[in-house]
Amino acid sequence: MPAQAKSIDHAPQDCVGLIVALPAEARSIGLHASHAGTCVRWRHGWAVVSGIGPHNAMRAAERLLACGVTRLANWGVAGALDPALAPGDLLVPDRVLYSQGDPGFAIDPAAGMRLAAALVGTLTVRRGALWSAQQPVASPADKQALAASSGALAVDMEAAPIAAIAARAHLPFVAVKAICDPVTREVPGRIAQALGDGGISWRILLAIVLGGPVIWRATHALSHDFGQARHALATAARLSGA
Repeated sequence: MPAQAKSIDHAPQDCVGLIVALPAEARSIGLHASHAGTCVRWRHGWAVVSGIGPHNAMRAAERLLACGVTRLANWGVAGALDPALAPGDLLVPDRVLYSQGDPGFAIDPAAGMRLAAALVGTLTVRRGALWSAQQPVASPADKQALAASSGALAVDMEAAPIAAIAARAHLPFVAVKAICDPVTREVPGRIAQALGDGGISWRILLAIVLGGPVIWRATHALSHDFGQARHALATAARLSGA
C-alpha cells in the first residue's frame, strides 16, 4: 500500500466503510488482491470490493456495518449523462437518485464539500445529482432521456443501495465518481447485458471474443475511457488522502 497520507475528509475517530465495485477501482486507493465481498483493512477503516450492481453493493454495505464503521463511502466510476462531462472528470454528488419522483438520498454535505475543494484545480470536478440504475444505461438515446427526466449528471449502479443502508443505519454517506464513458458512447448490448448480470466475467470475455469488429472497436474505446477514469481516481486518492 502507498505511504500513509493525512486525510482531509475523515476525523480521527471515524471508521470509514468504503465500497468499490471493481479491483481496478480499488487499486487507485492502494488496495490490492482483495477477494470480492471480503472486508479488508483500509487506512481509514474497512473496505470491500463488492462487484458490479446494486445487490452486490448492498451486501457489501451490510458487511461493513458488521465491522462497526461510522460512515459509508462509495468510490468508483460512472457514466456521463451531462454532455459536458468527459472521461476522467469527477462527480462528487450532492444527492443520489434512483426513482422518478423520489427525493433520493442526501450526501454528507461537509464531507462532499471538503472532497470537492481538495480536488478542484487539479481535476475537473462537478457537484450535482447521481442516478443509480438497476441495469446498465447503454445507449446515447437512453442516457439523454434519463438526463432529461432526472436532471442527474451521471449514472452508476451502486451508490443508491449503499446510501440506503447508510440512511437506515443513521450513518453519513459520501461518494466520488470518475466518468468512464461520455454520453455519446454506446455500450454494446452484449457487454451491457453481461454487466447487468453482475460484472466482469467469462460472459463479457465471450461477448467480446464473439462480437466481431464492431464489439472489438467499442471495447477498445471503453477501455481507453476507463483508463482515464482510473487515472482520475488515483489522482483524487492522492489529493484527498484516501
